[in-house]
Amino acid sequence: MRTKLSRNALIGLAFIASLVMIYFGINFLKGMNVLKKQNQYYALFDDVSKLLISSPIYVKGYQIGLINKIEMVSDDPMRFSVGLNLSEDIRIPKGSHLEYGLDLFGASTVNLIMAKSDVYLEKGDTLTGGKEAGLMDGVATVMPKADSILLRVDSLIHSLQKIVANPGWEQSIKGIGSTVEQLNNSSASLNRMIGSLERDLPEISRNLTSVSSDLKEVSKELSEMDMASTFASIDETVNNLKLLTAKINSDDNSLGLLLNDTKLHDSLNVTIDTATKLLEDIRQNPDRYLTIRLRLF
Repeated sequence: MRTKLSRNALIGLAFIASLVMIYFGINFLKGMNVLKKQNQYYALFDDVSKLLISSPIYVKGYQIGLINKIEMVSDDPMRFSVGLNLSEDIRIPKGSHLEYGLDLFGASTVNLIMAKSDVYLEKGDTLTGGKEAGLMDGVATVMPKADSILLRVDSLIHSLQKIVANPGWEQSIKGIGSTVEQLNNSSASLNRMIGSLERDLPEISRNLTSVSSDLKEVSKELSEMDMASTFASIDETVNNLKLLTAKINSDDNSLGLLLNDTKLHDSLNVTIDTATKLLEDIRQNPDRYLTIRLRLF
């Protein structure tokens, strides 16, 4: 009988121990340490996508607790209450809020953003919460654009392949090489010209200086000239020319008569005509004039 009772006691103790282990295990998975004093707070979220129980809570990178409960408190609008089990005895200023996001591996992390206030929340109070824009969210928005870019890159690569496969590509490369060589030769010629110009620059500068000084001298002489007397001489010369022209056009002098009277012109024409006839007669009848010459001598 005693052996039978001790066996039943062992079974009962084992069952109780199993219950205790299950209790501690469940609470551990929930993020609760029943052997340590916990500070319970709550936060309201509009969206708890991928926010899990036992997600760690951080303050400036230091873990202060775990998420131990998620439940819906209203459906219009839809709101969720998230339990915060803080293992650290930390005072939370009023106005603080929670932000949760996803890391590169998809695990959710919660950050407690402390506000600057001298008023602190009591245990069991409720904070506001929201989802931060993480790297993965940005990747999700960029992916459609990345697909479009990849399509364009593929089209560009295909076009480049067609260009490279064209037989004229090699000739174009040779032409480019020839052009580059000509540019190199032109550059060398230009360098030589610049070098020659640099050597001649001192002489050119001296010549320009000499020309400048000559111009200064000419300008000085012009400025020192008596322009009034010069213009007076020019006016006198012009007046004399006018008088000469008037006398030439007048009939009261020999030059005017010579130029304007037609009698002299007619007399000259008659004289020239007579002389021409005389010469023609001498040419045709030379004996007549030779006889007269012999008689004279």
